[in-house]
Amino acid sequence: MNHTTKLAFAVAAIMAWASGTGFAAAGTATVLQGGVARWSGGDATECGIFGRRYAAIDGVCYFPVDMKAKPGVTEIALWDKKGARTLGTLTVTKRECTDTQITLDDDNYVTVSDANKVRSIGERARIVAAVAGGAGDPGFVLPLGAPAEGVVTRDRSDFCELRIYNDGLVKSRHTGLDYALPEGTPVIAGADGIVTLAEDQFYTGNTVVVDHGGGLVTMVFHLKHIAVEQGAAVRRGERLATVGSTGRSTGAHLHYGARYQNQRIDVGALLGDPVALAGVGEGVAAPTGDTAAVAVDSALPSSEDAAGEDLAPPAAAAAAGDDKAEDAQSAEQSGDPEAADAVETQADALDQEKAAQDAADEAAIFQ
Repeated sequence: MNHTTKLAFAVAAIMAWASGTGFAAAGTATVLQGGVARWSGGDATECGIFGRRYAAIDGVCYFPVDMKAKPGVTEIALWDKKGARTLGTLTVTKRECTDTQITLDDDNYVTVSDANKVRSIGERARIVAAVAGGAGDPGFVLPLGAPAEGVVTRDRSDFCELRIYNDGLVKSRHTGLDYALPEGTPVIAGADGIVTLAEDQFYTGNTVVVDHGGGLVTMVFHLKHIAVEQGAAVRRGERLATVGSTGRSTGAHLHYGARYQNQRIDVGALLGDPVALAGVGEGVAAPTGDTAAVAVDSALPSSEDAAGEDLAPPAAAAAAGDDKAEDAQSAEQSGDPEAADAVETQADALDQEKAAQDAADEAAIFQ
C-alpha cells in the first residue's frame, strides 16, 4: 500500500468515525509545513487543532501548522454559534526549504564567548515566554497590516531557509521573512496588541514582540531604535521601532516573524488575502510555495539572503523544537561537543514528551 493510499484510508476512517459519533464531518485541505489553512462558511466561534481550542476570526477558523510538523493527516474541529461541532482533516505536506551561504565578518557571532552564551540563555528564556501567546480575545483581523513602510508584495518567501554561516561553522533555520529596507525605516504594528518584550538581545539585536490576543504573536528583530516599552498597548499602524542591523546581521533589514497557537508559521500567509489560503472542503490545495498569500520586500534574492539570519543558538533552538540532528551538528561545529550531546538528549526527551502530550490533547478535544 503506497503513502497516498494510506492517507486516503486514514481520511476515510476519520470521517466514518466522526459520522458514527453523531458529530458532523466536513472535508479536508492540504497545507505545507509552516502554512495556514482556512475553514469558512461554518459561522464558527471556536476552532480546534493540535490539542488547542481557540477563538475563530470573524466567523472563520484558521489552522496553523508548525514548520516542523510531521507530514500526514491531522484532525481539526469547528464549533458554531449553537455549539455544534464539525470535524475535518488537514493533510500536512513537506515544505522544501532552500540553503543559503552567508559570511559573517563579526567573529563574536561565530565563536561565541562564554559570557555571551550565558547572556543568550537568559534572553532566550524571556523571548520564549514573550512569544507563548495568551488565550484572550483576538485583537486582530486578517490580513495583518504591513510591518513597515515601503513593503510591497511579490512571490518569494525565505521562511524555513537554512542559513549556513562561514562555510558551515554555524547553521540555523530561518523562521521569519526578511525585508531589505533602508536603515531608519519606520516599523509598525500589524494589529492591535500588547508589547510582551522590548529589549536588546545578543542574536536578534533590538527586539520587539507583540501579543495580539487569540494566540497570535508577531516579532520584529535587528531594529535600530525601539519606540515602545514592554507592557504597552499598541494599535494597528502604530510605530514600534525603526529598521536597523543590530545583533547577528550583515546589513540593514527587518526580520518579521509570527507564532499562531504556538506554531512557527510563515507570517506571509497572514499578510495576503485570506481567501488565497487552502480552504477546508473547497478542494483547493496550498500553493507550492505558499506564494499566493505572501508579502515580502522587493529586493533581489541575493540581497535578501545576505540581509541576516535570526534564530537563537543551537541549544535554544532545540528547546523550541528544531531538528535535533541539525542543532547538535551546529553545537559540535561551534567547538562545544558537550553542548551537542546535551542538545540531542534534550531534543529526544522533548520529542517524546511532545508526542505524548499531543496525543492526550487531541483525545481531549476530539472525544
